[in-house]
Amino acid sequence: MVKEKTSISFIVIHNDVVLGESTPLIIDPDFKEPPQIYDVNYEVELLFIVNDCNSMNLIVSTPILIKVTSKDNVQNQHVSDSGKSTAESKQKVTAIVPQQITTSSSVIGFCTFDLMSILLGEKLLVERLIVQTPHLSFDGNAVSWQNLPLLNATVIYDGEEIFPSQAEINFLSITVESIYNPPILFTEDADYKAGTIIYVDNEFPKNIIFEDGKWIKYRDLERTKRWRSLSKLQSRARLSKWKLDYDYKHIKNMLDVELDLPKKACQDEPRIEWNFVNRSILCDMGREMMKKHLVKYKCWPFQFMVSKKSAEKINNKQNEEGLNKCQLFQCYVNLSELVFPGIKSTRVVAQLYTYDASNITEKTGLEKDIFSTESWNKNLNERESKKMDVEIMQSTPLISETGEPVFVIIEVELLYPLVPCKLENDFSDIIEKMMKPKVIKSHYVYSLDLAEQQYATCIRKIVDILTESYRDELTCFTQYLYKTGTYLNIRSTLKLKVIMLLDQKFKTNMNTNFVTSVYTYLVEQMHLAINKIVESHFEDDDSSSTAIPKRLFFYAEEAYELGHIDDARRHYQAAIAADKNDAEAWTKYAIFLLKISDVERARECCREAILLNRRDKFALLMYGLILAENQSYREAEIFLRTVTDFYPRFVEGWIILHLFYIRTDYRPGIDLTLRIAEGCMRNGDKETGTSSEDPLAWTMIHCPQDNVFMITATLLLKLHFCEFAGLALEKEMSRTDRSTHVLYYLAVRYYLSQQYEEALSHLREAESIYGLDYSIGSLMGHCHFQEGNFTDAIHYYEFANAVFDRPDDLHLVQTRMGLYYENVGDYERGLKVFLTASRTSPTVETWLGAGIAFFELQRFTEAEAALSEANQIDNRNASVWKYLCLLNMSLQRDDEFTQCYEQIAQCTLFVFCLLDIAIFMMISCDESNSAMRYSTLKKDDVQRVKIKVFRGPTQEKNNEYFATWGYWIQQPNR
Repeated sequence: MVKEKTSISFIVIHNDVVLGESTPLIIDPDFKEPPQIYDVNYEVELLFIVNDCNSMNLIVSTPILIKVTSKDNVQNQHVSDSGKSTAESKQKVTAIVPQQITTSSSVIGFCTFDLMSILLGEKLLVERLIVQTPHLSFDGNAVSWQNLPLLNATVIYDGEEIFPSQAEINFLSITVESIYNPPILFTEDADYKAGTIIYVDNEFPKNIIFEDGKWIKYRDLERTKRWRSLSKLQSRARLSKWKLDYDYKHIKNMLDVELDLPKKACQDEPRIEWNFVNRSILCDMGREMMKKHLVKYKCWPFQFMVSKKSAEKINNKQNEEGLNKCQLFQCYVNLSELVFPGIKSTRVVAQLYTYDASNITEKTGLEKDIFSTESWNKNLNERESKKMDVEIMQSTPLISETGEPVFVIIEVELLYPLVPCKLENDFSDIIEKMMKPKVIKSHYVYSLDLAEQQYATCIRKIVDILTESYRDELTCFTQYLYKTGTYLNIRSTLKLKVIMLLDQKFKTNMNTNFVTSVYTYLVEQMHLAINKIVESHFEDDDSSSTAIPKRLFFYAEEAYELGHIDDARRHYQAAIAADKNDAEAWTKYAIFLLKISDVERARECCREAILLNRRDKFALLMYGLILAENQSYREAEIFLRTVTDFYPRFVEGWIILHLFYIRTDYRPGIDLTLRIAEGCMRNGDKETGTSSEDPLAWTMIHCPQDNVFMITATLLLKLHFCEFAGLALEKEMSRTDRSTHVLYYLAVRYYLSQQYEEALSHLREAESIYGLDYSIGSLMGHCHFQEGNFTDAIHYYEFANAVFDRPDDLHLVQTRMGLYYENVGDYERGLKVFLTASRTSPTVETWLGAGIAFFELQRFTEAEAALSEANQIDNRNASVWKYLCLLNMSLQRDDEFTQCYEQIAQCTLFVFCLLDIAIFMMISCDESNSAMRYSTLKKDDVQRVKIKVFRGPTQEKNNEYFATWGYWIQQPNR
């Protein structure tokens, strides 16, 4: 950088205070390879008070500035200074220098050194600093950064620990970036200042002024943050090590309009640019005051001053004297996210408003003007007496000439969050409470299950041995067993297993039936073991066994929709029994329990699912929502936040947390959760929620998959949390008014809540907007069916079943159509519908309906086949066994009838089934019918009961559920 031999010295400055100046050093202008290295060997001391926040705040906010200067008369200077000792140079008296650092021709360059790491616990810092030129130049005098000199600097701290481990110290960084869409009154030759407040170590705020805002037309390509304390410095040494964030999609937008911020920031348009960062220390009092301020007001005050430049400025410190006229503007930056647990930074787009003292006081609690020390309640006449002429006007949003809002981007960042996140510990503690205490049992090798297992294994091995050894007639085979000793080995082994099994099974005193019970039990277990050997040859592959619980879920959902609550419960319990370690089965059962208002058992099922898989998102969601509806908000928040912590791209989880915060009025989390959810949706990296399969009663066809509230509402409806789903639909309605998808899912919500009239009202409104399709028509039919309006229901069902764009499977529509046709005696149409449903989704109900229709049409062979299919799917359905009894009675199969009757006696509805059979035995034939329905009955003159059997859904009365299998009974003279 020098063309001749030059004497240079290094001046160390901190906060405009000169800490010392080194002895001159002669620099050779020759370029050498490798580059010449000079030993400066100069040190200074920086003193500060450890326990004084104001003293340490100077170190936090201002870096060390090293100024490199050249000296004239190299030879004389070198001689005169050579006799000075290093100690004398250290004793140079510190002097206050003007804030405006001169950049005369004698200044070679500047470099800065950040001391923040020392405060964070480092004892030694070594950095290689680039000596930047004193000012920016784009002409021939410009020097590339590869050719700039490098200065090695070392900082050593040998004192005690600055911050004790128990001290709660934080650091606050505020960055004012740029004002966009400046109005015409923001001219190129004006001065721009920004101001805000911070809390340091007491309850009174301190004003922070960002000076030297620049009107520029081109964007800053480097996007490097600059030190506020070095705003007067024209060198690149004022740049810090941090850059402005390129992510504009996650900025909190406080404007009423949508902005394309990435495009706006990259355009070469006029703007007022600062890019200055102010870093401050927050002691205990300052941190608490900042948190209280944000909890109370949410918004942080910012003011902006625009003034004309004065050519008569003499002293830059006397700002008020140097200003002829200025205008004030203000904005309210919502920083409420900083009091959300674990959040350390936020970046906000805020609207600029015209100046109004009362407005900014009301919204931010600001009591004094940031650019002066006056209180708001002082008389305006006193203000006018000042030379600074402030224009007072009513606060209105600032709009540019093109009608665009004038806004500023501000970033606020903390080193540690104001509210620490304790989610991990809280979740661990609550899981620990959920776990049942382990029962410590005495150590014993055997148990009943193990004994039965070993007994069965022994039987199977015996069968294998006998099967493999048997080659000839029985007598020779017996002699072979005795001669080879196989018989004795089998007998001794079996004896040990029998003794062990009896010891575990029969622990009571012997009675007269003991021997009989033991023999029966052993033979039964032997038969079970042998039967498993035979059945093993006909077992399907693993894929079919894993599909069984999936089919059970479908059967259970169908049974619930048809009102057969006991059957639905049995299917869910069978799915759990198939694999007790399947968390999904427990979650599905919990959803069913919510549908029948058994909240406590649903909560226990969710608990079991969580203990099986602590990362199961739906079990965690359901448990948290159940707690929320029970108003256990603290525990609910732990589970809901755990879902978003485990699955940070789960959009529905963020929106559910958003709805939870709306319900609890926790404002710091409302905007944050919504912004994260929309960011995940916008970036296309969202995780999937539930399966895309439609429920039986409603469809997902009207749900826009790019709408965060709608996909969340449908998930909540599937989980049967209708209240939270209604809250999501209300938020969507506030955006799109009463659109078709909102009306349809509002109707679904009312249908699931059994408010059928409200559901029909919304469906009619949706029909008037969108028209009648299969989804709206089928749901209207379901509502009419549940209300008992079967004529209207069948009208909509027939429409939905006949429309051209319907899906292949309309299971519930076709099943209820078949039930209606069956009940009105139109068995031909009922048979057709049931067979169609059985072709796509065969279930007990569809085959049972087909079997009844075949039976009523006296097509007994087909009836037996259909009922057998139904029995194959579910052999514990009492209705199937009852109609098999009737079929066998009609066909005069006494043995088969007895077997079916015995199966009915083993079903759940034991007493009702006995009554059914007793009444069926009294049924007389219709004389008008040429064919005998029940040929086992004889014709005579005895008057008998005439009965009509009908099936209906399970009904509720006095919080109890009962099946409405009923009979219309007609008896003469009664």
